[in-house]
Amino acid sequence: MPDLLDVEPRTALGKLNSRRMRKRGQLPAVLYGHGEESLSLTVVADQLDATLRHGAHLVELQGAADGQALLQHVQWDTFQSHVLHVDLLRVKASDRVKVEIPVLIRGEAPGESEGGVVEHVLHSVEIETSAASIPDKLHLNINNLHLGGLLRSADIEDMPAGAEVITDASAVLVQCVEVTGKEAGEAGEAATESGAEPEVIGEKAEEEGAAE
Repeated sequence: MPDLLDVEPRTALGKLNSRRMRKRGQLPAVLYGHGEESLSLTVVADQLDATLRHGAHLVELQGAADGQALLQHVQWDTFQSHVLHVDLLRVKASDRVKVEIPVLIRGEAPGESEGGVVEHVLHSVEIETSAASIPDKLHLNINNLHLGGLLRSADIEDMPAGAEVITDASAVLVQCVEVTGKEAGEAGEAATESGAEPEVIGEKAEEEGAAE
């Protein structure tokens, strides 16, 4: 079930009003898509923060607008610590959307006991899927990853049914490579210092919304 996001109308525009809004625990937003009029809104900052923390992409709107929306673009401050503005795209459950999804690895690679180290090369992939099937995250199981082995998007074990991977299918996501002399030395130094063994498709938002 999508996260709930309370929204209110936003009539005062401009950077100064946006700063005042953030001090009140609200954030400026723009809602667009599906051929309907774009709306300038405010969202509750705590609700949006919670949604972003657990990686959700789809929200259920309540208040000045209803229905489901995709977090199409989130604008952060220079230090990537505070959200400044969010673009929301109206969607229906059957709509096909493109989203960037994080890829996590789980399990233990036998290649690590064969003299290798696991490298997580790409941490996310772009997929196209129905709005109702957007996952928070995807997973790669490395229990059968031996030295010299690699995993690509086709090896993701929980890809939603009917989803299409937009990221280059030949791109390596995870690989197990032989430990070089430099890597081995760095691992040894780390162990000495710690005293432990090393462990190894949306529409474009209005320019007004993006500028705030």
